[in-house]
Amino acid sequence: MAQRPKAPARKTKPTTDAERRIDFRRGVPELLYRQAGGRCSVPRCKNPTMGPFYERDGAVNMGVACHIYSAAEDGPRGRGGKDADFISSEKNGIWCCEYHSPLIDKARGCDYPAEVLFAWKALIEARVLKEMNDFPSPLGWVDSIEFSEFPGLKPLPKITLSRRTLMTGRNCSGKSSLMEAAASISHSRYMDRFSGTRIKNKEGDSEPATFRAKVTYSTVDSLSKEIDLEIRGIELSRRNGTIPYLLPPGDIEIIYCSESDTRKLDHEDDIDFLMRTLNVDKSALFALAKIGAGPLFPGDIAFVHATESDDDTEEERPKFKTDGSPYFELMFKRRGSQWPPRPFDNLSGSERGSLILDLIILKAREVSKERLTLLLIESLSVTFDRGNFEALLRALSSEDFQVIVLLPPARENDILEMGATKPVLRKLDYLDSWQLSVIGAED
Repeated sequence: MAQRPKAPARKTKPTTDAERRIDFRRGVPELLYRQAGGRCSVPRCKNPTMGPFYERDGAVNMGVACHIYSAAEDGPRGRGGKDADFISSEKNGIWCCEYHSPLIDKARGCDYPAEVLFAWKALIEARVLKEMNDFPSPLGWVDSIEFSEFPGLKPLPKITLSRRTLMTGRNCSGKSSLMEAAASISHSRYMDRFSGTRIKNKEGDSEPATFRAKVTYSTVDSLSKEIDLEIRGIELSRRNGTIPYLLPPGDIEIIYCSESDTRKLDHEDDIDFLMRTLNVDKSALFALAKIGAGPLFPGDIAFVHATESDDDTEEERPKFKTDGSPYFELMFKRRGSQWPPRPFDNLSGSERGSLILDLIILKAREVSKERLTLLLIESLSVTFDRGNFEALLRALSSEDFQVIVLLPPARENDILEMGATKPVLRKLDYLDSWQLSVIGAED
């Protein structure tokens, strides 16, 4: 049976880029301008976004309502799985000056991921709210850590922070020094290793070396703040411009656990050790323990008076510290495990590291409710295998505070690949919210 000829296919007009765009709804740009108080949302930016005409009445707009997730399908930062209603709303917008509006979209927005822009949007709105009704807010942004004087090291170590930063670099490039300098804002002991450094002066005499570093940040109350650190001999001084700090500044907390913090001292029991490692008092430690360990090593924590075997009778007896006070040990029971609780000292190295990191992350979460918080992670994750390190980065991706994680050498092949001129992060879903900073690389 003969088939009837098919009708010619109807030609459809291809969709243009303009038709695929999802622009802001009517009124959203003005709303973003008002929510930001007419100021650029980039921390520390002082550029005006509105001003008078030179030769006639009225005002000229010099600000731009920018999409965080892209208006175009293949635009900067993509659409993040968001629907058209969200893309076109003020929730997806950030108000910027004429300089920063194109800058955040350069290189497809790789240098300014959505997580960073949402944090900046929240900060500028909290700042305006504080000015309106004196409503307190712990929001802020740590912009950079850098050395201006470091005898014997070139280039000078520096890092510009993202919301979540993975740090790498060659040996002796200053990676640990940047962390220790930042941490010394809150606890001066982290710069102790510099105190013994000596150099020869022009006359050939030995004298203490001088190290200078600076941490730059913004808070709701301060558009731009710089804490200058100077270490000379055994003295560390902190200054905000010409004003010395007698105590650590109260508007920022840098949380750090050095390699030496993870070594238990002979006179310490588990309570003493964890108080020093976490930089908390006993009340705070017990409160953290009551909440329990988190996503890295979930389980329940209890402190009990330890026992030990009597050498003569082989009977169990209470254990005491060298000063005669009771020796308390941490007992950990893995969630969902049928095995009895295990003493902290019987856990493996990676298990102890995971448990301490869970408590540190929990502490950072609580501190960030009160003040700007930056968490620095270095030695605790150095022995993590691929799975544990991925779990750490995933856990940190859901937190609100800023964080720097030093990339362990053993994990570099899992995380990095070589770009055109320098290493870049692999395209892995758990790395989407992270930015890479290579210390010692040429700008």
